Amino acid sequence: MAPLPRSAIMSALARTRFQQAAVRQFRVRQYATARAARLEQAPGHWGAHWKRAGGTAMMYFPVVAVVMFWPYIVEPIVNIYEGV
Repeated sequence: MAPLPRSAIMSALARTRFQQAAVRQFRVRQYATARAARLEQAPGHWGAHWKRAGGTAMMYFPVVAVVMFWPYIVEPIVNIYEGV
């Protein structure tokens, strides 16, 4: 398959729209990273951390309990069903 012909107008449009946006995004990200490295460490937000950890624990422990202990829950039901 032959390569597509390249026109100067299409190349200029592609450079202005796509390449400049990518370069701008890279420069902003690079500046933000360098700026964050220069700043002092931010104070801890322990309240938000404990709230997030508590929300995670509220889902984690019940799910683990069901996964680990479902045989103990199902055994009496199976015994009643089988008539043991």
